Amino acid sequence: MRTPEQKQQWFENRKQDTKTVLNRLPDDVRSYAYVVGVWVWIEFVEKPDRMILDAIKDIGFSWNNKRKVWQHPCGYFRPGSTDDPRARYGAIPLDNIKLDENKQQINAN
Repeated sequence: MRTPEQKQQWFENRKQDTKTVLNRLPDDVRSYAYVVGVWVWIEFVEKPDRMILDAIKDIGFSWNNKRKVWQHPCGYFRPGSTDDPRARYGAIPLDNIKLDENKQQINAN
């Protein structure tokens, strides 16, 4: 169970931009992550161990049971959608993303 302070920090972390979230991802999670619009999604093949789950939760990720992915809104909050955002925005794996060092943006290779 989280303390009120931890919960508040989780809400604050959900406001971070896409670049910041990508930079905070643990190395062993990066191969499962991709960008959908400005959100970051993580889709594990198997359920990860508790340390990994705690790490991504601390960053601000939450579980989307409908899509079976961990999602981070990166400061862009939207109500639930009946459509799959991957169809509209695509899903860019982290291997195909270059982080712009000087700007708060990402570029697909």
